[in-house]
Amino acid sequence: MLTTLILPLLCPPFFQDPAITQWRRNLDGTTGTSSSATVNQVVGSIEADVTGEFYGNRYVFVDAAGVPSHEVGPWNPNPNMIAGQNWTWRIPLNPTAASVSQRTWTPMGQIAVASNGVPFYNAKDGFSYLNRGVWFQNANVFESVSFDVGIGHPQRQGVYHYHQAPRLLLNQRGNNAQYHSLIMGYAFDGYPIYGPYGFANTDGTGGIHRMESGYQMRNITTRRTLPDGTSLSPYYWGPDISINYPLGCYLEDYEFVAASGDLDECNGRFAVTPEYPQGTYTYFLTQNSNGDAVYPYVIGPQYYGVVDTANLGPNGGHSNIPSGATEYSGFAIYANDVVAGGTAQISLAGAYPGAKIYLGYSAFGPGPSSTPWGDIALDAQHSALGPFHADAQGKLTIQAAIPGSISGTTLYSQAIAFSAIGVQISEPGRVTVE
Repeated sequence: MLTTLILPLLCPPFFQDPAITQWRRNLDGTTGTSSSATVNQVVGSIEADVTGEFYGNRYVFVDAAGVPSHEVGPWNPNPNMIAGQNWTWRIPLNPTAASVSQRTWTPMGQIAVASNGVPFYNAKDGFSYLNRGVWFQNANVFESVSFDVGIGHPQRQGVYHYHQAPRLLLNQRGNNAQYHSLIMGYAFDGYPIYGPYGFANTDGTGGIHRMESGYQMRNITTRRTLPDGTSLSPYYWGPDISINYPLGCYLEDYEFVAASGDLDECNGRFAVTPEYPQGTYTYFLTQNSNGDAVYPYVIGPQYYGVVDTANLGPNGGHSNIPSGATEYSGFAIYANDVVAGGTAQISLAGAYPGAKIYLGYSAFGPGPSSTPWGDIALDAQHSALGPFHADAQGKLTIQAAIPGSISGTTLYSQAIAFSAIGVQISEPGRVTVE
């Protein structure tokens, strides 16, 4: 256990702003991967996840090629091929709520960015019934056949994206029904997007609860009215409910029913979270009790906050990093290939050069527990690997065997580094074993 180590030096606290610390920073040059040889030939040469971060007083800038470190492809019958995108996302650090009348509708294309730098799209697939602009097709129905194992796919320009909660990224972020979900990304209004689990009560009490959408399928057999009650002329009618056009395959099959779920029309609420103990507005990735994604999936039809338009549209997501921005290089953990019976690669960066490092881990939860150097985000029943030594750049990569018996287990980790300069405690890590 880390508490058995003795060193008199104390570490300064690591950077606490979640909008800066909660990204999957690539610390070891990991590239994309695919079981498809054709796809792997493309993504195997592209650096995965977030490749750089810079911040100032107003924004954090997140660099990424848009290729995740989890497996991607194939996308049959989708003929498109993933391509690196050179994203630089600009996320507001001080988000502001918009008045209800001034809220922005989520557009086609990117509406938010996941913690691995991959964009989220909304639920539209770009088509409507008979192209009449009324009954809009649900991408999670009409395009789901082309979703890969990570629940993503590329569009014509090669932009890989998600329309709903990405299963493999949830695993990489240690999604677990026993504990509050981690931040899975940020919307372009600057508010966080959490996984499906939060505190039952908005004040942080009541245990852990799966957040339920306030949207419900309408009780209709024909598509002749809109959710707001508007009656349509026959020209704008949609197809009757049938096996070929089941309820839910069009976005207008849903209506918001106040107080029917935990979340508002934007698919979020103001609440205390582990990363925001004073409370924040936050969106949630919505799922049902079987783990299937449910409407509106990520963000509702409108954003809650004032949107930074630098990320929107065909040319959005390519901001210039201002010359005065600070590069973020906090002490962090980056784990990949955490598969039962396999060998995981665990990399650390941001330690003092040559520091002695111990990697603490636990299958019993995120703690906290106390050490002589402060609380750590591990249960008291944690163990430790090491000591290891950081290189001259403050980096370290460990190969760790994963027992075949722990598939589905969520592992919690945190590192502590000792040097003549001081003691550092890393940002915590969390992953669910595949």
